[in-house]
Amino acid sequence: ELRPYQDAGVARMRQHILDGTLRNLLVLPTGGGKTVVAAAIIHSARRNFDGRVLFVAHRIELIDQAVKQLARWGITEVGVIRADDPRRNELMPVQVASIQTLSRRDCSWFQPDIIFIDEAHRSCAESYRKLFALYPDAKIIGLTATPCRQDGQALGEMYGSLEVCATYAELITDGFIVEPLCIGAEKHPDLSNVHTIAGDYNLAELEAAMMQPVIISGAVDAWKKHRHLRTVVFASGVKHSQQLVAEFQAAGARAAHVDGDTPPEVRATVGEALRMGDLDVVSNFGVYTEGWDEPCVKCCILLRPTKSLTLYRQMVGRILRPWEKTQPVILDHALSIDRHGMPTEDIEWSIDGKPKRHADAAKFRMCPKCFAYQRAAPKCELCGHVYEVKQRELPREVDAPLVVRTAGPDEKRRFYDEQVEIARRKGFKPGFPSFKVKEKYGDWPPWAWSQATKAAYAADPIWQAGVAKQTERREFWKARQQMGAPVETEANIERHVEESFGDWVRTS
Repeated sequence: ELRPYQDAGVARMRQHILDGTLRNLLVLPTGGGKTVVAAAIIHSARRNFDGRVLFVAHRIELIDQAVKQLARWGITEVGVIRADDPRRNELMPVQVASIQTLSRRDCSWFQPDIIFIDEAHRSCAESYRKLFALYPDAKIIGLTATPCRQDGQALGEMYGSLEVCATYAELITDGFIVEPLCIGAEKHPDLSNVHTIAGDYNLAELEAAMMQPVIISGAVDAWKKHRHLRTVVFASGVKHSQQLVAEFQAAGARAAHVDGDTPPEVRATVGEALRMGDLDVVSNFGVYTEGWDEPCVKCCILLRPTKSLTLYRQMVGRILRPWEKTQPVILDHALSIDRHGMPTEDIEWSIDGKPKRHADAAKFRMCPKCFAYQRAAPKCELCGHVYEVKQRELPREVDAPLVVRTAGPDEKRRFYDEQVEIARRKGFKPGFPSFKVKEKYGDWPPWAWSQATKAAYAADPIWQAGVAKQTERREFWKARQQMGAPVETEANIERHVEESFGDWVRTS
């Protein structure tokens, strides 16, 4: 039987289609059972109106997973459209297909009533656009845990509706996924020389940066405390993954490597060895980020920094399914939690705009003693470390809450905090520190930092008034120049603004 939220999701998809929306997104966190929902809809379509269905995926693992799930629902009239797959049967009313094969072959012989797109955040790729154009009248349901492109842009150009069937909070409360223990690293990679291409890090430069011995050895040392857990490692490249495996083996671990060029039969053998406990660690590059289900694997090591929320969520979601009452452990050596937030933090997804974090999303911190990420509290729940609270003094005349701020351990965080103080003192907008970090280091600071700064700005009337005064003064000087007054240099404008703002603060 379907879980209640899955049953509700099926009903909502049906209603969208009855309302005339042909292309719909069904969103469930990793571990929520998207393929199960698809199988239930296919079962209903076959039983009620002899519907013809096309299920599309981009990897052999996802294709096999779909075929097995359909068999559990008694749907065995299934053909597979993929290279020279022996399961090919063009007479079957349900076809599970590789998107790569569909884009190369003329498959107009099959006219489906319903099309499922697995990992639908990929739908904007040219191969999927061709598929959508080939079947303009088909009802299309996209399945994904992260309904946005890898660069964060929305999927509204491909779909007409977005339906979130369940949130992380609901799934954790009901026991369908498990809240992980998240632990950061003492040593962080230096990514200052890594450029950005198409919204994410340049892979060649990223791999070189992550090959630093201190990063690799630090990851292996941190894992030793959790070596009783079967582990998956997300590396930044093939050589990086192979080097990690060598280091794990030197530490006494049974470890193996897989990547996109590893033959399918070898990948299957490695996966089975990990499942049976014959391997302790499998390091991969570009293989286990999507469509990989192995509930017994309960430790995830992040060694692939990414600017993509989608990629980050796909990696950490692999280990959150329940298994023998074991809490999952995420070892973050890529600063991903600082950039994207906690792994089970609920996101406000949108069909038209970029995903947004909730207002309380930044309320967590990393313990400086044990490096565990936890919700804001007076002391660390793991090691008992009591956090030092630093308070900023506000003018006595202003009745505003004190803002508690804790500077991070790395140079970039200290620089960011300095720019926050400059912005507050000079009346600059709360986005000023982020722009200065981008200017100095080449990439934006973690999203949580800017959110905390915006919250501090919202609670600080002196800062807000300073921004207003700063804007007013700049407009004054611009108007003065337009009226023919002598042209002022930027330095003079800054001096006048700062002096007038200082006078205003003193008189206020």
